[in-house]
Amino acid sequence: MNSRERVLAAVNHQEPDRVPVDMVLTIDVYRDMKKALNLEHLPDSPRMGHWTDVQMPLEMIQALGTDMYYISPRSGTSVHSKKFDDGSFTDEWGCYWKKTAIDGGHFYFELQNPPLAKATIEDLKTYQWPNPDDPIRYAGLREEMEEVRAQTDLAILAKFGGAVFEVATYMRGHERWYMDLVNNQAFAHALMDKICQIQKRINECCMNEVGEYVDILRLSGEDLGMQDRTLISPKSFRNVVKPHLQELWRHAKATLTAKNPAAKIMLHSCGAVKPFIEDLIESGVDILDPVQPAAKDMNRYELKQAFGDRIVFHGNIDIQNILPFGTKEEIKNEVIDAIKALAPGGGFLMAPAHNVQSDVSAENLIYMVQCAKEFGQYPIKL
Repeated sequence: MNSRERVLAAVNHQEPDRVPVDMVLTIDVYRDMKKALNLEHLPDSPRMGHWTDVQMPLEMIQALGTDMYYISPRSGTSVHSKKFDDGSFTDEWGCYWKKTAIDGGHFYFELQNPPLAKATIEDLKTYQWPNPDDPIRYAGLREEMEEVRAQTDLAILAKFGGAVFEVATYMRGHERWYMDLVNNQAFAHALMDKICQIQKRINECCMNEVGEYVDILRLSGEDLGMQDRTLISPKSFRNVVKPHLQELWRHAKATLTAKNPAAKIMLHSCGAVKPFIEDLIESGVDILDPVQPAAKDMNRYELKQAFGDRIVFHGNIDIQNILPFGTKEEIKNEVIDAIKALAPGGGFLMAPAHNVQSDVSAENLIYMVQCAKEFGQYPIKL
């Protein structure tokens, strides 16, 4: 099988020739990977997202031996959009992201001064919202996808529109937003509805442009879990948040499958999200990422038994302890255990359980891929 055939078999709960492998690198790991794979000629600063995740060039993906090409989103522009000399920026929603140094000479972007912290429902009517029809969102997108199809057999994983719950959090501020979910629900519904309609239209515009090329649509992250519990109660989720997410996800799936009936949608949600998985399945989510193995109640064997015939798992290789700090033997054992638990019957796309951060070496990632190819051959005999 080639990479695309392998991925498509797995997401249809069929056993391919081996477990597919994927990963998304942040900027520092990308630069480390250039050295490790002798690819120093590649650009030092490829397109980068809010979380310092980068667009990995085709040559690096092929040298690394993974199976998917991730097409990252293009942001539109608005009256809010601005870049600052220190690398900080204000995005099209009006959220200010400050470039912040972290240990070891690395950096991250931290949200500050949420623009709707003091807003009322009336203010939402006059706020200057992003333009979902801005053609800058899909400029060059068709050419990029055509190049991937022409030059490789990789599966294409694309992200277009963004989040609803998380964007509301950024615009309102964490503390005030969680209070809104309890004691200001009319505002919470109004804000999420406004964001949802914009994100639906962004997805629609991009998929009208290139939807036939998309194998997996990566829905923007809606983190619903912490390390040891859900971020909000299941009751609050179902009563206040879920209707808006479900509207977005079902619209995205319908719009995508009208262009490519075989395509799937994937949701990113970190942490202890087991209490929400039935809701995700009901809402049309095909693939759950990142399946964080160190979080509470995210035991890979139990997840496979409970949900493995109805949802695909993407990720699950521990990025909190094993990949950054583990020995080669520990990395190998982590890969073997994930394959043993999740791969039988298909339905597993192996990847680090988040965008790879700067504490993970390129050598460990290369070794993870080697182990996946050695032990992930079907039929699984572990």
